Amino acid sequence: MANFKDLYVRRYNTEALYFFLELPLQSAIIIAYNRRNEGRNMKNKRIFKDFQSSQMSLNIYTSPLLAFVFVFIGEFVAYTLYGISLLALIGLARNFGEAGQNLATYLQTLQQSLTDKTSDFRLILALLSFGFILNTVFRWTKKVEKRSIRTLGFYRENFLSSLLKGFGLGLALFLLTLLGLVALGQYRLESIRLNPYSFTFVVFTIPFWILQGTAEEVVSRAWLLPQLASRTNLKLAVVISSIFFTLLHVGNSGLTPLSLVNLFLFGVAMALYLLKTDTVWGVAGIHGAWNFAQGNLFGILVSGQPSGTSLMTFLPQGNQDWLSGGSFGIEGSIMTSLVLLLLIVYLAYQLEKENERM
Repeated sequence: MANFKDLYVRRYNTEALYFFLELPLQSAIIIAYNRRNEGRNMKNKRIFKDFQSSQMSLNIYTSPLLAFVFVFIGEFVAYTLYGISLLALIGLARNFGEAGQNLATYLQTLQQSLTDKTSDFRLILALLSFGFILNTVFRWTKKVEKRSIRTLGFYRENFLSSLLKGFGLGLALFLLTLLGLVALGQYRLESIRLNPYSFTFVVFTIPFWILQGTAEEVVSRAWLLPQLASRTNLKLAVVISSIFFTLLHVGNSGLTPLSLVNLFLFGVAMALYLLKTDTVWGVAGIHGAWNFAQGNLFGILVSGQPSGTSLMTFLPQGNQDWLSGGSFGIEGSIMTSLVLLLLIVYLAYQLEKENERM
């Protein structure tokens, strides 16, 4: 029977993508975890110790399923509330004469814009929905697991510096990736918008992107990773949580095998950064900054999704989707793979040095 590599190469007619699947698992992560005592040392991290206060520990099958439920419930509650609220406000406004009718018309316009993927209003509500996902995880953690939200990595010590450092790193990583693609002729600057509305809106989106990044990192890493690590070795926990993160995006437009690989690599990188910093603030900053820069700073598709108004617009060139990322955006590019692999190897090396000191 053909092994996974044979099947994968036969399906996509290239060994390159398999290489990028295999490398982070069999080299970068193993650098940090291949010694017998290193997994135990990593499990001495505060985020794992604090998980021990949980009154419910799920197995490696049910914990990812519950994480999907968190996302579904959060989004369902958010969009149900949005719809009911807009309908109620429209109905109420119509009872207040001409001014009320004008307001109702405006609200109807906003309601219709929810189906427009380029709408700024739709973007803000979409990002705000991640707050409902975060609230779902918080309620489960407090009511069912009987532990504080702080144990999810929300430690007060140096939280602002950790968040800002992560945000700066996220901007730098994306800028490095974009500059590489511009240098290779795969992206070009199409337009610049420095008008008051564009600047104000772009700055306004920053906390919402941080909220989005925080929610995904809490579900995929800060909550799920300790759950998995309590039932299996840490390397497998990192792999499963990264696969979960990848699966969250399978419904996005423009998805390719390489973009799936990059989503997985991003998950591995964030897991290692979480282990390195032992707090959720840093990964929340990186995740939020990467998406913010991609969408509202440089006007590039975020995991295949448009993000409304941006200060600049960069467009892909040519027909080499494996290099430019195609309709999935930069996250589908081989350049992103290289940047993420470098980050993974660096973090793995740092964790190995840390283990040697333990």
